[in-house]
Amino acid sequence: AGRAGRRAPPARRPTPPPVVMIEPTTLSEVVVTAVPPVGLSEANGHSPVTSGALDRIEGAAAADAIADLSATVDSTRQGVGRNKLFVRGLADSAMNGPLQATVGQYLGDLRLGYGSPDPDLALFDIRRIEVFEGPQGTRFGAGSIGGVLRIQPEPAALEERSARFIVGAAATSGGAESREAAMVLNQDVGDHFAARLVAYSRHDGGFLDNPGQGRRAADGIDTVGARLSLRWTREDWLMDLTGVVQQVTGGDSQTVPAAELTFSRSGRVLEPYESNVLLAGLTARRRVGHATFISATSVSKQELIERFDASQPNEPFPRAVDRRQTLFAVSSEARVEWAAEAGWTLSGGGSLAAGQTLVERRHRDLAPVPAPGLNIDLTRSFAEVAIFGEAALSPAPNWRIALGTRLAAVQIDSDIKDAVLSMRLGRDASGMSYRLTPSLSARWDVAPRVTVFGRFEQSVRPAGVSEAGGAFERYQGDRVTLLEFGARTGEVWNGLSGEVSVGWMDWRDVQADIVTEGGDLVTDNVGDGVIKFISLKAGWRPLETLDLSGGVFLNDSSLTRTRYSTIGGGTTDIPNVAPLGAQLSVDWEPGEVARLPLRLGADFRYIGQSRLGVGPMLDVPQGGYVRSELTARLGDERRAAVLRVSNPFDAKGIRYGIGSPYQLSEPQAVPIRPLTVRLTFEAAF
Repeated sequence: AGRAGRRAPPARRPTPPPVVMIEPTTLSEVVVTAVPPVGLSEANGHSPVTSGALDRIEGAAAADAIADLSATVDSTRQGVGRNKLFVRGLADSAMNGPLQATVGQYLGDLRLGYGSPDPDLALFDIRRIEVFEGPQGTRFGAGSIGGVLRIQPEPAALEERSARFIVGAAATSGGAESREAAMVLNQDVGDHFAARLVAYSRHDGGFLDNPGQGRRAADGIDTVGARLSLRWTREDWLMDLTGVVQQVTGGDSQTVPAAELTFSRSGRVLEPYESNVLLAGLTARRRVGHATFISATSVSKQELIERFDASQPNEPFPRAVDRRQTLFAVSSEARVEWAAEAGWTLSGGGSLAAGQTLVERRHRDLAPVPAPGLNIDLTRSFAEVAIFGEAALSPAPNWRIALGTRLAAVQIDSDIKDAVLSMRLGRDASGMSYRLTPSLSARWDVAPRVTVFGRFEQSVRPAGVSEAGGAFERYQGDRVTLLEFGARTGEVWNGLSGEVSVGWMDWRDVQADIVTEGGDLVTDNVGDGVIKFISLKAGWRPLETLDLSGGVFLNDSSLTRTRYSTIGGGTTDIPNVAPLGAQLSVDWEPGEVARLPLRLGADFRYIGQSRLGVGPMLDVPQGGYVRSELTARLGDERRAAVLRVSNPFDAKGIRYGIGSPYQLSEPQAVPIRPLTVRLTFEAAF
């Protein structure tokens, strides 16, 4: 699977030197690389993202696009750069606090970050997208209790000089115009070095008016970014140096009154936001006999700046709360993967991660003579050292078993300061804690094209402290245990293949970012959860020119609440988790038009009904609609025109149900973007 067909052919074609790389293993429409250890790639919970669907979402923001291409993946819909990904119904909260993410995110082998929200990188020049359904704690450690998302960009290509340009524009029914531009440049230098530059700018026109502020379509979003990759290879070495920068700027919130669900909002304060991502990393690989050494080190910074309307109905002057969350992290991992001729495989290594999260909260009184407010800075420092390993063997010709474990030592320190008085209000040093997470998986080939598999795995997030009203409150680490069984078939009839699995997840001491009575975000344990699920996936190629793929995810979740004072007691469904999700993708190549190949595609995603949160102020319905997108591409690898129609039936509904956390008494909701038609042109040289 890849996008090599989209690149211009190289200007010269000498015989390239051999490049040592880990070859992917193709399973139906899913491409699995060696990012989990080489043990049982057929039983690690991968979710299909087809190469045809990947072509159709070029340039889109990662969270929305990936959530719409897999029935087991969902996302909050607060805007580009503000979303949180959920996998298999493991949703901790709707808000973006300092809590560690449930889904680990990687760019190649480089860790993107450790906290929420999703960096939401624009998907330009991407080779593969892989979702590994969690938990994935043995391989990836903390921050992967829900799963792992891996985005594999196109690397710098040796022996190639090429350029590709993309320009486009879009119109939204009742909204402002959109536009985008991107370029991809690849330059070789000698026989062993190459560089690749991706740069892009995208404006998504707003579709919500704010009459109170005299603004039309005020919720427009601008995304600007670049990615530079350098590749060097010699003999058995392959090294990639990667740099990423992206800035997302939103002009206003995309929420409207939930009861009215119009395309107009009446806030007394504009609610702009900004999301910034910086990443630099080095990946090195070397092959020695049957072993492969891999090292990946990255430095990242992720920043989210938000303004919330905190005005109250009876107050003469508006109020606002400015919140800035900055995460700085360093991550390094080294591992060895070894495959013996007798069928044994071993994979293991060590990792080190350290970083700091700073949350700055400023209450703003917008009266002519502002009153002082409580302005708090919360600093959370973390460090993790871990060793991990997995061994796989074949006790019988049709059997394969893998056993893995991870031992991690984690330390978290927290500090609270009053920003006005520059005075420390509290400090907490938790000391070192140790966590052991095991995994066991097995596969049985019962027939030439039928495989039965089972999996047991655990994953954890460490304990910590949170700030509420200027004081510390401690929360416990949470743990997820998975037990899953399933069956998979190869192509058994006219290209038909499928997979079914059933599973049970026990989630103890659920951590969540919750809202206090004053509207501030704090982290706490909200109870114990259980998720029982059935997952169905299928791919079918009835014709040489037609591919169908899709899936259905059903789950039954329950949360036994323990924080009575904040969210009430009793048992309820886990918030933000729909009991039903479904997805269907169609990729058809009917032939040529004007001597150019034509490719038609369609993506449909049913997003089931769920609730924002627990309690009377968070009981906002969301979902219950079908999101659809139609695509037509006319052209080859040198020139093409692409027409995309989003929401062609102009469906209406609530994408997501949260506005300002300081105004939960007046429920807000994010409406579905109206019918949008986008036309882009591509040229490659």
